[in-house]
Amino acid sequence: MSSQYSQSWARGFSPLFSGPHSDQNLRVSDAERQAVTDRLAEHFGDGRLDQAEFDERVGRAVNAKTRADLGGLFDDLPETGAPATPERPRYRRRHPVLVLVLFFVLALTLGHAVFWAAVPLLWVGLLVAAVLFATRAVGRTRAGHDR
Repeated sequence: MSSQYSQSWARGFSPLFSGPHSDQNLRVSDAERQAVTDRLAEHFGDGRLDQAEFDERVGRAVNAKTRADLGGLFDDLPETGAPATPERPRYRRRHPVLVLVLFFVLALTLGHAVFWAAVPLLWVGLLVAAVLFATRAVGRTRAGHDR
């Protein structure tokens, strides 16, 4: 029973309060008291403790002589740094139909833009080809008449 009790209040302090020397009758050090008060301050800062609860628990921690004196300080609190309720992992679902529709709309948009950019260029190209053809044809006929 003693080891279960020591494990319940020492959650999150496994490097400090575990192992073969985690007996409840061992005296606590200033560093252990400070670690407990720091963790209580985190819970107070997160709004899990009101001022009266915080003051009472810090008073118990500061005046603790043995590890048994620190018992119960964290029984109703979650692990420090962990949310009170675990978050479910979020999975992104890919929608292949949506991706295909997006690709189709993008292809139509780009095709439309290319078409309207290419049509004037096609007309300009046809006009240039006609002018070149006419000037070569006119140039050949004049050269043939001049001889």
